[in-house]
Amino acid sequence: MLKSLANILRLTVKELRAIRGDLVMIVLIIYVFSAAVWLVSDAGSTEVQDLSVAVVDEDHSPLTARIIDEIRAPLFTPPALLSPQEAAQAQIDGDYVLVVALPPHLERDLRRGDEAEIQILADATAVAFAGTGSTFMAELLADTVSDYLTPGVEDDDLVNVVFRSRFNPNLTARWFTAVMQLMNNVTILMMILSGSSLIRERERGTIEHVLVMPVRPHEIVFSKILATGGVILLASVLGLVLVVQGAMGVPIAGSIWLYVFGAALYVISVGSLGLMLASFTHNMGQFGLLTIPVIVIMILLSGGITPLESMPEWLQLVMHTISPATHFVSFAQSVLYRGAGLDLVYPDLLKIAAMSLIALVLVLARFRKILS
Repeated sequence: MLKSLANILRLTVKELRAIRGDLVMIVLIIYVFSAAVWLVSDAGSTEVQDLSVAVVDEDHSPLTARIIDEIRAPLFTPPALLSPQEAAQAQIDGDYVLVVALPPHLERDLRRGDEAEIQILADATAVAFAGTGSTFMAELLADTVSDYLTPGVEDDDLVNVVFRSRFNPNLTARWFTAVMQLMNNVTILMMILSGSSLIRERERGTIEHVLVMPVRPHEIVFSKILATGGVILLASVLGLVLVVQGAMGVPIAGSIWLYVFGAALYVISVGSLGLMLASFTHNMGQFGLLTIPVIVIMILLSGGITPLESMPEWLQLVMHTISPATHFVSFAQSVLYRGAGLDLVYPDLLKIAAMSLIALVLVLARFRKILS
C-alpha cells in the first residue's frame, strides 16, 4: 500500500511538472477561469437592456407623444419615428427588435370609450429579447395609457399580487451566467486535459518509459486525475472567489468548502471519462472529435443552460442516470445560490461519488487491457 502511494505521488509530481512546462496550457487555464468567465457573463446576458425600438405614429396626438416619451432607457433605446413602409423594411434589415404601431385616431377612440388596438411587431429571431421585450413594452403601453386617460385613479382590485424574487432579487443574469460558466469550464478543461495527458505521452513515446517502470495501471490513472484535477480545482475555486465573487460582485450564499468537496468528486468522474475517451484514440485529432459531442451534450443537458423541467421526461431520466454534470449543476446551484448545507445536497454528492467510482472502475479496466 505504501509503495503504491509513493508511486502515485511520484507520477503525480511528474504530471505537475509536465503541466508547469506547458506555458500555453497555463495561460489557457488562467484565461478560462478569469477573463472568459467575465466576458461570457456580460456578453451572454439575456436581460432586456437598450432594446432597439421603432415607432409608427399615425395619430400624432398628445397621447402618442406621451407614449413615445415613455419609451426610454435603460430598457429601450430612444425610439426612431418611421413611416409604415420604413418600419417594415428596417425590421427586415434587422435594425429594430420591436416596432410599435400607433393607429390613427387612437386618443379619440379611447376617450369615446371605443376599443383601440396598438400593435407590437417583434423580430422573433431574437427569441429571448422579443419575448421579454414585448412583455415589458405591453406593460409600458398599458400603464402609460391608463395614467394619461385616468390620472390619479387607484387600482381597485380586491387582490394585490406581490412578487418576491429569491436568491437573485434584481433578476441579474450575470449572477447566474458567471457561476454556470465556471461549471462549464471545469467540465471542458478537466475532460480535455486529463485525456490529452495520455495522448501526449503516446505521441511523444514516453508511455513506453512508464510501462517499463514498476507501476500499476491504477497508479497511472490516479496520478493523472490527481494532477489535472488538483490544478483545475484550484483554478476554479480561485476564479469563484476572486473573479465571480470579488471582481464581479456575485454573492456566494453557501459554504466554499462544501463546494470544493463536491467539485473534487466531480473532477474525478470527468477526468476518468476523459481518460477513457483518450484510451480509444491514438492522436489529439481523434480525441478532439470524440470529446466535443460528449462535452456539448453534458453541458447543454446539465440544467445549467436550460431547465431540466423543460426537457422530455425520458431525457431527464437518461441525464440523471449517465451524466455527473446534471447532479453537479444541481449541487452547485443549491450551495452557491441558495446556501444549502450538506443535509440538503448529500443526495447529489452521493450520486456524483457513485458515478466517479463507476467511471474509475471502467477506466482502470480499459487501462489494464491497453497496457497488457
